[in-house]
Amino acid sequence: MARLTIGVDINDELLSAVVVAGKGKDIQVRACASVILEKHEEISEKLSVLLDQLQWRGGRCISGLPLSLFSLRNFILPFTNEKKIEQILPLELEEHLLAPVSEQVFATAVTPGNDGTRLLVAALEKKILRNYLEVLQGRNLDPVIVCPAVFAQAKRLQQDGAAGQNFLLLYWTPGFMSMAVCHQGRIVFMRRLPYPEQVFSQSLFSVEVNRFMIGDTPAAAEAVSSVCRMVQHSMDFFTATAGLKKIEPDQVVLAGPLELPGSLRKCVDQELGLQSTICNLVESGNLDLAGQVVDSWQPSVYDRALALALLRSSSRQVTLNFRKDEFAVKNYLLSSKRHLAPLALLAGLLVVLLFGYLYVDYKALEKEHNRLAAKMEQVFKKSFPEVTRIVDPVAQLQATLREVETSSVSIPLFTREKRVLAILADISARVPADVSLHVSRLLIDQDSVKIKGTTDAFNNVNTIKNLLARSPRFPEVHIVSATKAKDKNVIRFEINLQLGENG
Repeated sequence: MARLTIGVDINDELLSAVVVAGKGKDIQVRACASVILEKHEEISEKLSVLLDQLQWRGGRCISGLPLSLFSLRNFILPFTNEKKIEQILPLELEEHLLAPVSEQVFATAVTPGNDGTRLLVAALEKKILRNYLEVLQGRNLDPVIVCPAVFAQAKRLQQDGAAGQNFLLLYWTPGFMSMAVCHQGRIVFMRRLPYPEQVFSQSLFSVEVNRFMIGDTPAAAEAVSSVCRMVQHSMDFFTATAGLKKIEPDQVVLAGPLELPGSLRKCVDQELGLQSTICNLVESGNLDLAGQVVDSWQPSVYDRALALALLRSSSRQVTLNFRKDEFAVKNYLLSSKRHLAPLALLAGLLVVLLFGYLYVDYKALEKEHNRLAAKMEQVFKKSFPEVTRIVDPVAQLQATLREVETSSVSIPLFTREKRVLAILADISARVPADVSLHVSRLLIDQDSVKIKGTTDAFNNVNTIKNLLARSPRFPEVHIVSATKAKDKNVIRFEINLQLGENG
């Protein structure tokens, strides 16, 4: 199923939307709808009506806002480093904006020039952007791009190549006219120009089935001529302040819901000295219209929404994108089937690799276990050749060792003639009766004898040690400790006797 994208153009007088499917050269316009806005508060209500007409069920969204909401400036900075530009630009804007820079979000587009960096800067108040996003998101529309709508239309004209690389786009509505200048393939200048006061006092425009019509043609011609003079004056002023050579567009492209008849187009040609053409993005882009769209398609109404729908989602390609910083689109890993399919494939591949690793590791451990078991069985056979039936060599070896330890501990007499009674007799015979001695603990093992007790003098400890050292049973005799008790007039001592081979 082809991927659907909706372009929503929010104008001061008109709300329009276009749905396209496909990508690249295989793009088809699937649906279009528009409603006239009588006041700004109607946007939320009218947007619901618009989506119902389109039968929108979800997809990618791109939205455009009118130039009346933006503060537009052109700057020349003496360096090209992007980080320096980001640091300096807020300071430059502070003197040119009514609201504080901290309360605005701004985007930039680099324009042609050889000296430093030339920028087209658009600033939008955060509260305004937040309100529009809340309205769109409340209707299940979360635009990946929010930009000036006329910028998207001019960019599409430049990409199609039908208007060349140097043209002037004039977008006409009943309340104002928006202009965009494309120079050397880049949008370098945008402005919103109001009509003279008599346009509103004489009611030159009327509405017929979502279309704006011109009633008083002579008065309208005078108003169009006045606006064209402001257009020329704006371009001349921009050229002078930007230090550029005279900007001379190759042609004028007329667009907007206020369609100018042939007589008014001649006024534009005469005032600007250029040949004018009517914007038609379907023809210039060789796009296909679905059968249900052919009869209702109006280039003057839907071209700008179509240009929005055709924008790519990369912020690097759409320089004046206000979905940035705190307003950036939240990326959800499983937000669409397009993302889900490769992720599922990757997850399956990881599971296969994991099971493969576990299988190889299991086989390696099994091989090592078998090798160690065979080696343990060989050790057991060498250690206990009398055992003929081997089931579990490790368990059998542990049980045999426990039996040996138990049997050795239970023997009351030591091997090699080391008799407990003989040792006690030797110690008793060598300590004279006149030496005060009280034995509190006597430990005898196979290698040593430990005596703990008390006596009435430190000299007695040395005497006992020297007497016992004369015995051939004890090749080494050491006094471990000898201390005087605090509460009694006695000496606590510990002597360690090392048993020899003849012990």
